Amino acid sequence: MSRRMIFSITAGLALAGTIVVAAPAHAATGCAITPYGLIGARWAELGGANGKLGCPTTQETDVYMNGVGWAGRRQSFVRGQMAWSPKNGSKLVVAAYSTNGYAYFDWKSTDRFWDKFLVRWTSAADPNGGQEDFIGGNRGKAWTRLRTNSGYRWNVKGCDTGVFGSRCQPYWTISVTG
Repeated sequence: MSRRMIFSITAGLALAGTIVVAAPAHAATGCAITPYGLIGARWAELGGANGKLGCPTTQETDVYMNGVGWAGRRQSFVRGQMAWSPKNGSKLVVAAYSTNGYAYFDWKSTDRFWDKFLVRWTSAADPNGGQEDFIGGNRGKAWTRLRTNSGYRWNVKGCDTGVFGSRCQPYWTISVTG
């Protein structure tokens, strides 16, 4: 090998090791805003930027509820919202999104197993909404056919069934719209 070739290879390798440019934080997701924490982890599980919710449109914000005070955090996305609702479970994240003519609601994970979940939803087309019992556990999913273009507002709480009725969590989760 000639000296010139050895020098060229050596110089090329040296420069290759020094020309490293850090990518901005949002480059990993392809979104201008990168979700973080429990909402970010659940967003990634649901497909991230190319998933069910798409990219975030807002930063996480604190949510306050009457009679509860600080209730958790919520973040909006292109196709819905997610919220961390710690009064219902230290790691509970609820998500609502709309796609392909359906509105979906997803919750995961409560601190314990429940006998059932009560799920409520409302929309501009159905202001009285509905409530349905779902089989228990520590997570779940519900959906309905879209009958409005303004989205559906969802929330959930866990209940245990007994001989004389149900004993439920005192608070509903933070509501999310999708």
